Amino acid sequence: MKTVTTDNIILTIRGLIKDDLKSTGNDSYIYDSSSVFTLSEDHVQESGMKVYQNGSELTVTTEWTYNSDTNQVTVIKSLTKNDVILITYSFYCKYSDTEIKSYIRANLVRFTQYRYSKHFYIDEYDEVVTMDGVNPTVQEGNIIALISAIDIDPQNVETRVVGLFSSTAVESMSKQEQIGDVFTQWLTNYGIVDFLEVE
Repeated sequence: MKTVTTDNIILTIRGLIKDDLKSTGNDSYIYDSSSVFTLSEDHVQESGMKVYQNGSELTVTTEWTYNSDTNQVTVIKSLTKNDVILITYSFYCKYSDTEIKSYIRANLVRFTQYRYSKHFYIDEYDEVVTMDGVNPTVQEGNIIALISAIDIDPQNVETRVVGLFSSTAVESMSKQEQIGDVFTQWLTNYGIVDFLEVE
């Protein structure tokens, strides 16, 4: 059986709210006196980040570090005035993983509110699990992603549960009503969740 992780759920949410990874982060600086460089984009992914000094790639951890709290790269290697520092990276435009995890954590309470038989929570490893330590099923992971996506961006999510129901963001429906509609139909029918692209 496939294991559903928090990272899987986050990727599904990003797909639903159209917050795909951009690989176009590219900042350049001329070194003067500070070897700390603030990146121009937020929600940066450290994996895949590269730092160059005058065209030569530097080695992470020994020649440079990245601090996600401050969104700054610190070059540890000795620099000379007017050195050109180029930093390339990928980033998300809308939300950080931490922000999305906060939405997931808040929306896990809804399963209890709708009297679902399993109690989900995020454990010390940042994984969504049940009280007995079991990860959610694929279907449960999709529902967690769907209600979290509606909570984040209620007017831009469209889904259907194959053969059972469809749900489209409707301006006249509140966020609570949309989430309630998804829960009611899912709990009634236990369908297979299939996500649609919104043009």
